Amino acid sequence: MRSLSVATAAFVVWAVTGQASALMAGASTGEGGWPGGPVLRVEADHGFLDRGLTCTGTLIAPTWVVTAQHCTNVGRAPGHPYRPRDLTVRVDQPVAVDEVYRMGGYDAGSLVNDVALLRLSTPVTSVTPARIAETPLRSASGAQVYGFGGPSAAMHAADVRVTSRAVVNEGPCLFPTGSLTFVTSVHGGSSQGDSGGPLLAWQGDVPLLQTVTAGAADRETCGLPSLQARPESWVGISNRVDRASTAWAFLSAHVPGL
Repeated sequence: MRSLSVATAAFVVWAVTGQASALMAGASTGEGGWPGGPVLRVEADHGFLDRGLTCTGTLIAPTWVVTAQHCTNVGRAPGHPYRPRDLTVRVDQPVAVDEVYRMGGYDAGSLVNDVALLRLSTPVTSVTPARIAETPLRSASGAQVYGFGGPSAAMHAADVRVTSRAVVNEGPCLFPTGSLTFVTSVHGGSSQGDSGGPLLAWQGDVPLLQTVTAGAADRETCGLPSLQARPESWVGISNRVDRASTAWAFLSAHVPGL
């Protein structure tokens, strides 16, 4: 029982400190992403004493972006939300945010329900929104996660494979329950700035949004991950947003015609 408690506590420490890290060091897609790509940079700044943050979001309708809920909070923790005017979404030019909607039941320790919606002040017409996937990916499916983490402003993509909870929990760590997806890395690593980014599957040229990135962990130590030092134990964690997920009711309640 004591070792069980230690593992749980270690995971909670990771979840709080490791948010806003997911995937990097995969193939760079250039400063603006691919033409028509729905992956957008999300920035926040609450003034002189706030260091701000950079995250990633996905356009799902001309005036709607989905991202991680912790990206909408000062210090990435609940209880001190950014005001809409503190948030900016960058496409070709910065676009102001009019409203922020946060999914109920968010747990900052486990990252369950770590999903938020940003309603933009003006519609984005230069980018085709992603389509919400109908169902979750099969466990053996490959996919790519996108984000703006890393030392440059360029968007990057990392190849990942969806992993079952049983495989993730082979180590001593207790990963949380909930409408979550776990991935292991095929090519890519961890960095600040990738939180809120999408896991996309592709149907021809159409990107299907499957999940929203919450963070990453080492499934053997329950601490911060390192692809360089321990690539075999790296695991990413994200919230499902497909139409069969618990997040779907939240998304469809706010975004008309989704």
